[in-house]
Amino acid sequence: MRTSKAHPVAGWLRVEAGTYSRTLDQVLRHRDEQMAADPNCSGLPPASRAWFWSEQLPRLVSDPKIREQVASRLGELANSRQGIGHQIELQAGALLQQQAEIDDEMALLEQVLA
Repeated sequence: MRTSKAHPVAGWLRVEAGTYSRTLDQVLRHRDEQMAADPNCSGLPPASRAWFWSEQLPRLVSDPKIREQVASRLGELANSRQGIGHQIELQAGALLQQQAEIDDEMALLEQVLA
């Protein structure tokens, strides 16, 4: 299998031309349905996203090359999440330190006023 095109719904997933074409056709059908109900809509139709996650990807993942890409993406997301968690801990730690310093100064000022 030659993976050559970015998937229309999940750009991180590289798929063969036939899969790309069938997926794009489905996205366009979803777009047409959505535009019939809301002519001002834009972007990827929610129906396409739901179809990708609930129907197409579960079928595609039986291909070892697709499965490898999905596993790799999962690892990338886990690393990103961990990095964000670390940033949150650093920021929260710094803010907690600032809050403790403010509490200390407030306590000293309250003692002076008492």
